Parts: sequence; C-alpha cells; structure tokens
Amino acid sequence: MTPSANVANLVLMATPADLQPVDSAIAAALQVNGRASWGAVSRALEVPERTVARRGQRLLDLGLVRVSTYLDTTIVRHARPLVIELKTALGKTLSVARALAARADASSVSVLEGSGEVVCMLLPRTPEATAALLMTELPAIDGVVSARASTVLRYFRSGYDWFAGQLPERAVAELRQELTSVPVELGGPPVVLSAEDEELIGKLADDGRASVVALARDLGISAPTVRRRLDALFACGALHVRTEISPALHQLRVEACVWLRVRPDMIERVGKALGQHPSVRFCVAVTGGSQVMIDCLVADEHALYTFLTQDVAGLGVDAIVRTSVVLAAVRRGPMVLADLQQFNAIFD
Repeated sequence: MTPSANVANLVLMATPADLQPVDSAIAAALQVNGRASWGAVSRALEVPERTVARRGQRLLDLGLVRVSTYLDTTIVRHARPLVIELKTALGKTLSVARALAARADASSVSVLEGSGEVVCMLLPRTPEATAALLMTELPAIDGVVSARASTVLRYFRSGYDWFAGQLPERAVAELRQELTSVPVELGGPPVVLSAEDEELIGKLADDGRASVVALARDLGISAPTVRRRLDALFACGALHVRTEISPALHQLRVEACVWLRVRPDMIERVGKALGQHPSVRFCVAVTGGSQVMIDCLVADEHALYTFLTQDVAGLGVDAIVRTSVVLAAVRRGPMVLADLQQFNAIFD
C-alpha cells in the first residue's frame, strides 16, 4: 500500500511542556484500542469524558498520537517477511532510508547509529519477488553498499500489539472488550480481499479512528456492511488497529535494535518472554547468524544497559550479537514519519 499524502506528512513532534499525566494515560489507552470511543476511554481511565475528548483530540491534532491500521500481508497475500540490514555510502543514508520507506512492501525502516546503517522489514509477496528484491532492486538504490537479509520465521510481537503506558489491568480489559482480532501464525490459508475491502483498508490506513458512519458515507455503502466487513477483517487477523505515539509521551528516549544468538531449543521460550516484555515493541525469530531480533524502547542509556544485562541475560541467551540505537524511525507500518529535517545535517 503506497503511503497517502497525509500519512507521508505525519510529524511526531517533541512533547510540549504542558502535557499532563492524563495525556500519557490517554495515549496508552489508544495503544490498547485505537478505535475506542472517547466515552470508552473515559470509563476505562475514570476521567471525565469532556477532558478525555479534548485532550485526546489535541494529541491527535499535534501528531503525538496517530491511529492507523496494519494489514497483515503474511496472511492476506502470503508475503514473506524479511529483516534487511543495509550498509550505505557516506552521505546517502537518509536517501536510502526514504527510498525503502516509499516501497509498497515496506513495513518498518530505521536509521541506526554507526556508519551509514539502515535496518528495515520488507514483505515481498512471492519467491520471485524476494529474489528480485535482493539481487536487483536493493543494489539499484543509489547509495546501497551491501545488504544482508534474514527471513522472519515467527512473530512474538508485531508492533501493533505493544503499548508503552502502564494502565490498570481492569482498564486494559475494558478497552480490549471491543477488539475482535486474534493472533494468527504464519502459514495459514490466505485471506482474499474484495475491492470493497481494499477501499475500506485504504481509508483506515489514513485515519484508524474513522467512524463506521463516516466510512460508509465515503465509500457509498451501508453502515451495516462496513461494520460486517470490519468485524470479519479484524476477527481473521488480517487487519489490526495500530497506534503510533511519540515515545517522549512516556519518557522513552532511547530505541534500540538487538540481535540475539539463541540455542534452537531455547528460541521459543526466549521469544515468548521478550514478546511479553513491556520495553519490547517488536520481536521475531529469524534466519541467519542471530536467531532472535528485537526492537525495544527504554527511558535512557542506563535503562538499556539494565534491560540487556538483566532482563535479556536472565533468559539464558548464548550471546547478544549486536545492539544498535535507532537514530531515526523513518517508517512504522503504513506511516511514513516525514519530520526528518533535523537529520539532514548529519546524513545528507
């Protein structure tokens, strides 16, 4: 899906000084269920609805919170997820990252610390597309020096199912009551999308909080039809609500990618444990020299050190092969994060 203009113009701004604890709670609630009504968020947080609606809408207007949807192409089109690490030429890192983020099969793109390093997750749909990507398309991008690919074998956490804030279990349960999506493993039968589904998914990629009535009006179909199709897409795991937040809302100032070497008999246990860790937003089992790859968000460098030396080490992994801090999140799901001018002086 090609990012639309307003998605491409998304800006996750720095947190304004006047944000309050209730703003972090509202953001956390929207990560649990981005389509929850302001009334549902109000009841879950036990905060007046007028306050929730006013401050929640402000977070959306500022771009500190963005609600979209995530189409799981691994079950819709049997895409083959690849985590690809790229080395770029001096001065070309950001342009390479942007070129990757503009691809229709891009799921995530990040610029890492180091000398011209980019990591991305791409979803080519066929073995032929995978071969063309690795042997022809990536080398043709101006500035790409080398690329190393790993196939995703299993998801333990996909990104849409992570939320940063700490909410009471009661509040989380209330917000999740309206969600109908279920976990789906790789390898199941593909879901066939109708033209109507494609249009609906496109609208929700732009605005994941669009109401059923608004979607029906825009698409020229009945509200019951929209609700029925949405329920079906969420229930089969093809579509998920995805809420991106500015990490600073929860004082999470350091994001890092970590590759782990794990014995085969320990991969499932390690992956499941990390997939449930509150600091881990993405966790997969992969092929290659590392068996598990994670993306984590923590408060600072000290917290990252503690996470690695205590939480990760305590799982009995063989080795931490590599840890790299994320300098710029360029794409997350259907959202291209376009406010990257501050990095131009560094990379371009």
